[in-house]
Amino acid sequence: SSSSAASDVYKRQVYKRGEKSVTAGANRSVIHTVTVGDKKIVYELTRKKVKNINLRIKPDGSVHVSASNAVTIAVIERFIREKADFILSAIDKYSKRNTGSKIQFVSGEKLPILGRERTLYVVKATHNFVTDKDGNITLSVTDTDNYELKYKVYITWLKAQCFEIMTLLCKAAYDEYYRSLGIKFPMIKVKDMRSRWGSCIPSKGILTFNVHLTEYPLAAAEYVVAHEFTHFLQANHSARFYAELAKFMPDYRERERLLKG
Repeated sequence: SSSSAASDVYKRQVYKRGEKSVTAGANRSVIHTVTVGDKKIVYELTRKKVKNINLRIKPDGSVHVSASNAVTIAVIERFIREKADFILSAIDKYSKRNTGSKIQFVSGEKLPILGRERTLYVVKATHNFVTDKDGNITLSVTDTDNYELKYKVYITWLKAQCFEIMTLLCKAAYDEYYRSLGIKFPMIKVKDMRSRWGSCIPSKGILTFNVHLTEYPLAAAEYVVAHEFTHFLQANHSARFYAELAKFMPDYRERERLLKG
């Protein structure tokens, strides 16, 4: 997949400030499809050091499976088929809740990337991938009628863009201000979250960001970075918290409004 969106941010917004490049790798997952009768179940497989095959269905209807490297794809797919009734029922339930989703994944649709519109093109291909070139996003999938597949492929690509962007912005904020306060540079994670833009776990040194921040202007993402870094100094949203936030980002209120607009 192409990382041009993140590269553009780096060149235009970070490099010009004199920051150095950050090389970091995100955890990789693989998308698989299992056919059960006349239905197709698209799931994201993550290899972890776990004893059992773990299944999770998120509110967006996406299916996530984790298993150790010792478990073969054949065993995992047998597990998926055994749980097919439950999985399909859950997907249907969440689909009804999510009716009216902003993105339909049809050619000609406009998608926001860093606050700027990109034109989406959906094409049939022998494998699944995304490219971002000349203001166009091309979503290449094996089944152009499968919404779950298109969503999964797109969100996987968007997570990679978001991880790179947020890592660069965290490095810039850290070098500019937070390093001097004795804060250790955190581990960066990206998730598809529903109810928050970011989270901070001070005890573990982890900052997690919502993948959909990539759809908003860069100023909004910079605000969330500063907000979460400030939680290393103040755990709650007290007056002291916002006083600390304002020291680094005096215009944080204006930036916050970008997320509400």
